[in-house]
Amino acid sequence: TILDNGTKHAWNYGVCLQDKWKLLPGVTLNYGVRYDQYKAFGAENQLSPRANIVWQIDDSDTYHIGYARYFSPPPYENVANTDIALFDNTTVAADHTDDTPKAERADYYDTGISRKWGEHFTTGLDSYFKADSNLLDEGQFGAPIILTPFNYRTGRQYGAEFTANLNLTDFNAYFNASYERAGGKNITSSQFEFSSDDLAYIASNYIPLDHQQIISLSGGASYNWDGTLFSTDFLYGSGLRTSGATPNGSHVPGYFTINLGVSHKFDFWGGLTTRFDVLNLADAVYQIRNGTGVGVGAPQFGARRGFFVGLSKDL
Repeated sequence: TILDNGTKHAWNYGVCLQDKWKLLPGVTLNYGVRYDQYKAFGAENQLSPRANIVWQIDDSDTYHIGYARYFSPPPYENVANTDIALFDNTTVAADHTDDTPKAERADYYDTGISRKWGEHFTTGLDSYFKADSNLLDEGQFGAPIILTPFNYRTGRQYGAEFTANLNLTDFNAYFNASYERAGGKNITSSQFEFSSDDLAYIASNYIPLDHQQIISLSGGASYNWDGTLFSTDFLYGSGLRTSGATPNGSHVPGYFTINLGVSHKFDFWGGLTTRFDVLNLADAVYQIRNGTGVGVGAPQFGARRGFFVGLSKDL
């Protein structure tokens, strides 16, 4: 029997200033600064500037570009305050040191443009790049759904997103597509949770983060027919990471699900809405994670086909 009792108080302070300046007709600058201080398992602080320019080019086109500095303390409730020396000479003795997770510091850059194609159709394209110091991630080490934070010394995340929306009187539709890359290098905290081989490889190589999904697609449509709303939507993902020849070097197979729904609002009883939905119409069987990968301790599956009935009343 090993007893390891303890308590910890966490303090987090923040103050921010922000202003908006109309530089020219159609050009607006939003800028500000934020100061954060926290103290828990460590004490850190940061002064974080941010600025964003929005340019209304004409009645159809809007362009934006921005920068922000971020400061993200580790989640207090999940930082293990365990003395790993208590487990020496046991079957779960740690092979490595256990450095305390630190706050993530990040520089975030974003630019994009949106366009109105007439009164009913809108598209948007956005891209981003994020450079991290002490990149925070969370892992599920073992079967219980308990997450433990850890740091990569450096990280980088970048990608692009496309959106399209069609809004008519009775018919609406949307489509989203995204491309993402996210990587980290050199694990510098909570090292006792990882194998020696993984730590050695990651110390000198960037690896994909376990939540990287390179391609994500979603879309849907709805039609209002004489007070009855019919809707459908879909979701596609190319698959989260899993370990292959290298940590997080592969991914689980992609998946595709489609949902259907119908609802109707009745006027009696002050407004009563009934709804019927079918989720995962084709009953696709797919894994979200397969239990391997950095910080992935158990396999998880997506929900199977489900039927749902709902009633709601206006108040």
